[in-house]
Amino acid sequence: MQNMPKKINVFFSVVIPALNEEKYLPNLLADLAFQTYSDFEVIVVDGNSEDKTVEESSKFKSKFKKFTILQSDRRNVSYQRNLGAKSAIGRWIIFMDADNRLPDYFLDGIRYQIAKTKCDIFTTYCEPDTDSAGDKLVTQSINAALEIAQFLEKPSAQGAMIGVTTEGFYKIEGFDTEFIPSEDKMFVRTAIKKGLEFVIFKEPRYIFSMRRYKKAGHLKTITNYLDINFQDEMSGGKRKAVKYEMGGHLFNQDKKLETEDFKRLFKEISNQKTLKGKVEILLKFIKHNQSL
Repeated sequence: MQNMPKKINVFFSVVIPALNEEKYLPNLLADLAFQTYSDFEVIVVDGNSEDKTVEESSKFKSKFKKFTILQSDRRNVSYQRNLGAKSAIGRWIIFMDADNRLPDYFLDGIRYQIAKTKCDIFTTYCEPDTDSAGDKLVTQSINAALEIAQFLEKPSAQGAMIGVTTEGFYKIEGFDTEFIPSEDKMFVRTAIKKGLEFVIFKEPRYIFSMRRYKKAGHLKTITNYLDINFQDEMSGGKRKAVKYEMGGHLFNQDKKLETEDFKRLFKEISNQKTLKGKVEILLKFIKHNQSL
C-alpha cells in the first residue's frame, strides 16, 4: 500500500463505494451538500456502473470543496473503499454506503465527538429509513450488538459507517478484499491490534437503508448475518469469503417483512439474563431458519 498523502487539505474525506446506485446515491450526496460543516471532500468510487450513477453523481461536483469520481477495475466493496482512501487528502476518512442518509448536522456532530474522545477509529449508532416497527427493531438490534461485541472484547462495526484517521488507515493497511462480508469487523479488530482507539458514538446517528431486509426478508437476512458471525468466531477469523453482492440493481423488488417473527426473536433474546442463554436462542434460531 502506498504512503500517506503529503498534504492534508481538508478535515474529512468521505469515501463512497458505488455500483448501479443512480436511485440512492444522489440522496446521500444531497445530504452531504447540506451539511452544516463544510471542510470535507467527497470521493465516489464507482464499480463501472451500468446505469446513470456517474452521470447523476457528477451533478454534485460544484457543491463540495473537492469532489472526485474514481473508476474501479473491480466490483468489490473493500477494494473500492481502499482505492478511494488512497486518494484521500483528509485528516479523517469516513466510509459510507451509497444508500445511507444523513441529518444535516452529522459531520458537525462527528467532529465534536472526535475532539471529545480523542479516538482513532469510530462507528456510530444508526436509525432505519422507515417508520416500520420491524425496521426499528432491526436497527436497535444492530446498535445493541455493537455494544455487546465491545463488552465481550470482540469489537465490530457496520461497513455502512466507519471513520478512521488517515494515518490509522495506513497502519491497518486497508480493508481485506477477500474476507467478505465481515471485512468491516476485521478492519476494526486489526485497528485495535495496531494500538488504535476504537469508539462507538451513540450520537449523531446515520440513517441505515433497510432495502436488503426488504429484499430478502428480516428472518433470512438476520439468520445469514448471525450464521456468518458465528462462523467467524468459531474459525478464529479464518472463514472463507461467502458470496455477498453489492449494487443498487439487486433491490428493485421488495419482499414482505416477517415483522412478527422478528419481534418474537428480539423479545426472547431480551428476556434472557445470561449470555449463554442469548447465544443458545440465536443458534436455535439460525438452525431453524437456515432453509428460509
